[in-house]
Amino acid sequence: MALICFDLDGTLVDPLHAVHHCVRLTCEAFGLPCPSEDQVAARIDAGAAALFDGLDPARMEAVQECYWKHFAEEGIVLHRIHDGILLMLTRLKHQGHQLYLVTGKPVRYARQVLHQFDLLLAFEDVFGSELQSPWRSKGEVVAQLRQRGTLKPGGFMVGDQADDMAVARANGLIPVGVTYGFGGSKALQGAGAEYLFDSVTALDDWFKEKLHEPETLDSFSKSE
Repeated sequence: MALICFDLDGTLVDPLHAVHHCVRLTCEAFGLPCPSEDQVAARIDAGAAALFDGLDPARMEAVQECYWKHFAEEGIVLHRIHDGILLMLTRLKHQGHQLYLVTGKPVRYARQVLHQFDLLLAFEDVFGSELQSPWRSKGEVVAQLRQRGTLKPGGFMVGDQADDMAVARANGLIPVGVTYGFGGSKALQGAGAEYLFDSVTALDDWFKEKLHEPETLDSFSKSE
C-alpha cells in the first residue's frame, strides 16, 4: 500500500475567494490597504502573516487574530472543492492507501474544510500549524513527521506549489505537481516535480494506472 501526502489549498480545494474575503474584512477593520486577489493568490500557503506583508510587527498579532476570526465564521464555507477530488480520495482510501494532509493552514481549520466536503475520513491524519503557535513551514512539519517515523521515504507528495516539491525531495517522497492550483508548471518543474498533471482527472487516471490494489476497505470506518 502506498503512502500519499496531499497539500490542501490549490490541490484539493480552491480557497482564493475565501481567503481574499477574510483579508478584505480584516483590512477594513484595521484601515489597511487590501491586496488584490492576484496578490493574495501569490501568498497562499505561506501563513496568515504573509497575507499582510509589510505590516508593523506590533500590530500583526491583532490583525491575524481578526483574520482567523473571520476565517472561522465566514471563510470555511467559501472554499470550493475541485471536481473529482472526492471520488479520487474515496477510491484511494478504499484501496487501503495511507493518506495524509500536510498544509500551511492551522490544523483546526484544515479539518473543518475537509469535513464540510466529506473528505476528513479519507485521511489518516492532518498536519499543519497550531493557531496559537508560530507558523510552521511544510518543510518543518514533514521533517518532524519523518523523524517520528510517521512518514517514510518512497511515498508520494501531491501539491501545487514549488515548496511542496522541494519538501518532497528533501524527505524522500516522490514529488507530484498539479498545475491547476497556484504554483504553475514552470515553478513546479524548477523545484523538481517528477510528474505534472493539469487536472484532477489526469491525476486520478495516473493513480489508477500506478496503484492497482482492489477497493476492499470502507472509507467511513473511522469515527470523527
